[in-house]
Amino acid sequence: MIDKYYKEFKVRDYMDEEGLSNSLRKDIIDCSLGTNPFIEEDLITKYLTESICEINKYPSVQYELLKKELLKFYKDVLCEGVDKDNIAFGAGTMGTIRNLGQFLMRDGKKVLGCAPQFPRFISEVELQKGIYEYYTLEKKNNYKFITEDFIKMIDSSYDVISIENPNNPTGQVIDIKNIEKIVAKAKENNIIVLIDEAYGDYMPKGNSAITLVNKYNNIVVIRSASKFYGLPNHRVGYMFADKELIKVYNEIAMPFPFSDLSASIFIKALQNDNKIEYTKPMIVEAKERICKAIKKENYVYTSMDIPIFTIRSDKYENLTQKLMEDGIIAENCSYFINLDSTYARLRINKDYEKIIEILTRIL
Repeated sequence: MIDKYYKEFKVRDYMDEEGLSNSLRKDIIDCSLGTNPFIEEDLITKYLTESICEINKYPSVQYELLKKELLKFYKDVLCEGVDKDNIAFGAGTMGTIRNLGQFLMRDGKKVLGCAPQFPRFISEVELQKGIYEYYTLEKKNNYKFITEDFIKMIDSSYDVISIENPNNPTGQVIDIKNIEKIVAKAKENNIIVLIDEAYGDYMPKGNSAITLVNKYNNIVVIRSASKFYGLPNHRVGYMFADKELIKVYNEIAMPFPFSDLSASIFIKALQNDNKIEYTKPMIVEAKERICKAIKKENYVYTSMDIPIFTIRSDKYENLTQKLMEDGIIAENCSYFINLDSTYARLRINKDYEKIIEILTRIL
């Protein structure tokens, strides 16, 4: 018989069939799921045509080549001694978190998070019967992360700390110096720190917690090819962590989380990273234009170089529904702890002039 706990388990998630189907409409501006809005489709097609894949073999060679490419990509910021044994893979960030949860967050282990944060992470803690607690981003601070307040909550009762950098849904970035303060305090209390950098490729490499791997043995940094590189369909997730933790992870994780073709395409994307750098100033320009056009009280604290942000309005009981009626699909923030349906998360879209017109009219 199915355990009653799992039978009644409900995933915390803002993704639904209605939202996904609406994103396919031609008459709507899609500001929902996060991926690079400015990357050219023909560039992705070029990666595909140039990639190598032996369809009749299990993935292996390309995995090793991808590890080498990642080490090359981050070589200027890696601590001494980091090598391929510090890298492991998963099916996107969600698949990687699922694997980590099976041994880091099981059966009553306490996890300290940050509200709001990606609802699916909370689901993974609850799925493993872990205990999720959180630091609240205060409305009075416009939801800005205050490092000193977070550190005050850290004690030896916790097994895991989870931080998103950049944060989802606010799109704010935490400085690496503050991340290191948290990791150091956690190490004193024998706590593993998970840093979800799904949107991390929009930050400078030097602000990635990958720079702390090997300096600290209690840190796990999770990244994805889905967001900046525009490859969500390929489900490439990877992590940098202490080698002993990587060994345990690889024993538990399902093998072959993505295809050789996907690995090969991501290698091409990393090798041509300079060819999509042009999208970063475009995101900054679009986000700055939007934020300048609407009132400050209508958006929460955010970083201009990150393509997601959260807006709010007390004029509507369901802001996401109002946006849908006016031609924008966004994510309903009622699924995020510490927010409600008067908030909506948006992702920058190419048609940001139209977004400005709609937002200035309805907010």
